[in-house]
Amino acid sequence: MERLSDRKILLILFFAALVVRLVFILTLENRFYFDDEFEYYRMAENFLAGRGLIAGGGMKGFRPPLYPLLLSLLYFLRFNLSGIRIVQCIISAVTVCFVYLAGRKIFSEKVGLWSGIIACAYPFFVFYNGFLLTETLFIFLTVAGVYSLAALSEKAISSVRAGISIGLAGLCRPIMQMYLPISFVHIIAERESYRTRIKKIFLTGIFFTLTISPWVIRNYVVFNAFVPGTTMGGRVFWEGNNPYSDGGPCRYFPEDIEGMEESQRDRMFFRRTIEVIRENPARFARLLRNKFRRFWNVVPNAAEFTNPLYRFISVMSFGVILPFFVLGFLLSARNRKALFMHSLIIFYTVFHMIFLASIRYRVPLEPFCIILAVYGFFWLAEGISGIMKRTL
Repeated sequence: MERLSDRKILLILFFAALVVRLVFILTLENRFYFDDEFEYYRMAENFLAGRGLIAGGGMKGFRPPLYPLLLSLLYFLRFNLSGIRIVQCIISAVTVCFVYLAGRKIFSEKVGLWSGIIACAYPFFVFYNGFLLTETLFIFLTVAGVYSLAALSEKAISSVRAGISIGLAGLCRPIMQMYLPISFVHIIAERESYRTRIKKIFLTGIFFTLTISPWVIRNYVVFNAFVPGTTMGGRVFWEGNNPYSDGGPCRYFPEDIEGMEESQRDRMFFRRTIEVIRENPARFARLLRNKFRRFWNVVPNAAEFTNPLYRFISVMSFGVILPFFVLGFLLSARNRKALFMHSLIIFYTVFHMIFLASIRYRVPLEPFCIILAVYGFFWLAEGISGIMKRTL
């Protein structure tokens, strides 16, 4: 049987993923389902009205800029909610293509193909297309960024793509900005000439900086301070570690801090949270353990998603790939390209153990969990097959 060309494989994966996602959004009502959707809508509305990227309550740097800017563009072009959902379905379908490319680049064509097939109908990837949330765009940019890093070559355009992808991901969720120096460690460890490694780091860093600099400059003008991400970090740190928190969402915020100026409030939340941790480090240790469990839970944590259907879907998707993912993670520890995925997974886990943990924050890692799970599955299947042949 003749092998399909890469172009045909990509087209098949794209349209298969798109159909699945379009079918899902057709089941949704023409309304917002989550509080964050209203906030992103308000930011787009404020931006188009000339008031800037301001969230509710006049917060000027509380949310990262990229997703509300995308919404602003789509609303400016007269897209309605259904049209925006369709655009997100297209973005998510392109992400599936990058999952295939990343799996092929890091491991093999077989791993890439089956990873792409699974990603086509993976429930968590399909679900978020229906809502005005950052997940769909951020997953796309994260996969594109890691693929670009794994595909780095001596050609300058490779580093340019990597820098821009990671920069855009960092403007969608600031956590990705902190991954850049970790990626540089991997580049330094490559078995290449010193000059090549320096060139890659320099070009990736320059284009990352150019990508995020408009937002950093804007924030300096607004707050008279260096704010590369948002003013949300302190609040999230407090939410995941305050005296009433179990490591997940917790709506307890002291009024004396809430009334402060935005950037000052962010700093004060960090200080108050550190004080709480110092007063009871044993409790903080328990929260770390609980947040690890929440982050890697095979069933939803949120009360509104604990009915049997959601639990069944979660177990039959992430729950099934989890053991193969762990196996693939361990087996690929010496694969230099795979280490870009490894370090991202470890970094995200540690970050959310310290801050705030939820399955929602794990979803951007799941394309890599799928790739590693497919690799682990085929390694195990080939091993069992080999044993059976020798015993027959």
